[in-house]
Amino acid sequence: MMEQLPGYLISPAIFMAIYLFHKYRHPKSNHMLLVQAFFWGVWMIIPVILIDQAAHYLMIDGARSIRRMIAYSFVFVAFVYQISVFLPLRFSVLRKMRHKTPSTGILYAVVITLGLTSIYAIYYSLLGNKSGLSEHFFWSMGPVSMAIAVITGFFTGLGDIRKNQFIDSMTGLGAATVFLGIYRFSLLSSDVLLFWMFVTVTVFISFILFRKSLQKTAEQH
Repeated sequence: MMEQLPGYLISPAIFMAIYLFHKYRHPKSNHMLLVQAFFWGVWMIIPVILIDQAAHYLMIDGARSIRRMIAYSFVFVAFVYQISVFLPLRFSVLRKMRHKTPSTGILYAVVITLGLTSIYAIYYSLLGNKSGLSEHFFWSMGPVSMAIAVITGFFTGLGDIRKNQFIDSMTGLGAATVFLGIYRFSLLSSDVLLFWMFVTVTVFISFILFRKSLQKTAEQH
């Protein structure tokens, strides 16, 4: 377990870097909201673990058939994980903010995700299903989940600008679920090519959405 310690620290370290940078860049902002968002992610690990254990009990979490792998990857992992990020983001954190933009949506979606992956890394190494590229999953889950959170946060924040909250929020939730499902499926199926293609495309799309969010924020000011 000690050799995996750096892996456990990836998500908390990224959160601390974001927190310190935000505190330096925006000294008058509500920094405690970032802490609250992080701990929302920590608490939302509960439904994720319960559903994952249910999948294990039903014997859906292994590489036993393509149909089960797809069900596990897209429903039991991706949808449950992303709804656990979306719910506190949409109905708690963003409601406490006066000005909502795609960039604030991204910031808090990423922070909630980092809280969730901080605990999930420990759960996965101790009790999680080890089918597929477990080592790749352990080291990449934090950064990849963070990149996917950009999608959720962008569309959730965009909905408040366009007053089209339901459609935009569901677009972000649906897209993030598909992306995370592909990620987990590539690991479960041990498809290295699909894994690296997915990572490349996800990082590219997240970068584009992040730049677009900054443009939207600049337009509002």
